[in-house]
Amino acid sequence: MNKKDLPEYVVVTKTGQRPSILKTPAHNVPFPLTKEDVQDMRTLEAKYEAQEHCAGLAAPQIGIAKKIIVFAAPDEEALHRHHPELTQTMGKTIWFNASYQGIEEAGMYEEYEGCFSVEDLLGPVMRYNQISYDAYDKDGIHYEGTAAGYLARIIQHEIDHINGRLFIDMIPLERCMTRTDYRAMRSKLFRPAKHRK
Repeated sequence: MNKKDLPEYVVVTKTGQRPSILKTPAHNVPFPLTKEDVQDMRTLEAKYEAQEHCAGLAAPQIGIAKKIIVFAAPDEEALHRHHPELTQTMGKTIWFNASYQGIEEAGMYEEYEGCFSVEDLLGPVMRYNQISYDAYDKDGIHYEGTAAGYLARIIQHEIDHINGRLFIDMIPLERCMTRTDYRAMRSKLFRPAKHRK
């Protein structure tokens, strides 16, 4: 699929108006998949592959009101450097009808999140450090397990999408910042210390 043929992101407008597909729970996908379902999955996967620095995407973000998500938490040095909470990795994964439950005793932690459906804003979101998940693959095979750290955060973010919830629903808007301000803040935090004589 050519990049130019891929759908645009469905986004929250600058005035805060939210398209209904971003605030309404998506539909469960029955098995076996129809040809349309397979095409929707491939379109979502192609959009994910075409996007740089993409941890995950959910079908509603590209106008498909179905519970399909794609994500990855690869074992890469740059990712470990920016996300020290990356304690568990997972290759590219496509799930249908996924859900999660927070594991309360593992605690929660706050980290900045952005979203392709919320242009130019990031904000500090409190999420479970560990979750249990339940999902299906394209063949209808059921998966369940636990995820921790950054992987758990990605899964929570994407599953929230298919349930009509965005990260900006979880924090006051005044706690958000632009991508430019966020990069400036991160560069100060990760600036190497000057050599001392």
